[in-house]
Amino acid sequence: MKEMRLIRIHGKVQGVGYRFFATRVARRLGLKGWITNNRDSTVDAAVEGEKETIDEWIEELREGPRYAEVTKIDQETKEFTGKLGDFDVKF
Repeated sequence: MKEMRLIRIHGKVQGVGYRFFATRVARRLGLKGWITNNRDSTVDAAVEGEKETIDEWIEELREGPRYAEVTKIDQETKEFTGKLGDFDVKF
């Protein structure tokens, strides 16, 4: 079952290579979407793919790269659109 998810990641997730880590994992898993930093030190992402694959990606996001400390991940499931491009960092 394909779906879209909007995600907000809280914790020490800026300045630690988090977006690039998330992008690498998403591409490896074949997910589409984007990830970006917010002014309030959180990170937002939109991702599309198979539900199980997104769940797997989120598990890896909980770990993050070496110096990241994820405290919370908010998720909102939306209808799959198929409009997201190859996963990338949005500036």
